[in-house]
This record gives sequence, C-alpha cells and structure tokens, in this order.
Amino acid sequence: MQLESPHIPLGISLDEGLNILESLSSEIEKRTDKEDEFYKIVFDNWECGFYERKSIVTSTWYNDSAGRETEEGINSKVTRYLNRYGEIDDWEAGISNGWIQFFINHTSGVNMAYGLHKDVIRFNSIR
Repeated sequence: MQLESPHIPLGISLDEGLNILESLSSEIEKRTDKEDEFYKIVFDNWECGFYERKSIVTSTWYNDSAGRETEEGINSKVTRYLNRYGEIDDWEAGISNGWIQFFINHTSGVNMAYGLHKDVIRFNSIR
C-alpha cells in the first residue's frame, strides 16, 4: 500500500508547509483555533493538513480511509504513517480510551493519536 497524502515534517516553517500543500492543490482551507492556525487540503479519498504556531509546523493531521477494507490494510496504513515520523521500533503504545489510541516516540519527539476507525491520524511535536 502506498500513501497518497504528502509527508509534512514537523518543525518546518509555515512557508515550507504551505509549499507542500500548494504542490498538490491551490485550494487550501485555513482555520484559526485558540492559539494555532490550521491549513488543509481535501481530495476525494483523503485530506491532510497541519497546525502552525509562531510560523512553525507543530502538528500534522491526516484523514485517510485507505486500507479500511481489512484489518491488515488498516494496520499497514498506520505503520506507514508512523514510519514517516520515526523508526517503527521507537514507537510505544500509550493509553486507549476506546475511541482514541495514543502512541509516543521519545527518540523523534513526536506523539501520535488515531481514532476508532484509524482514518483520522494526528502527529504532534512534543519538543
């Protein structure tokens, strides 16, 4: 399985993040949260975006239904996303509240959370 969404590294500048999104779509949605700005692009099969604070990408967000037909497909997708943000062996499973599963990677300074169907995945810088 190949991921269609782009890799958006954490810690890059706002301009670099926007360049990644603009390389795929000229229609970038922008939303302002309490302290962060959120930018995203939408396609038929997936969406992705990032949160920015002080002109730095601090979190990335993916809504990707790829692999949803089988448990193997879902797990393959999640593994590919985890590999974008650190070595797979460095990820530790965190708590699960039944709706959201958390993972942490102390080596790369990133945590990850995904929802019940493993479609919505978010990575956050913890440094």
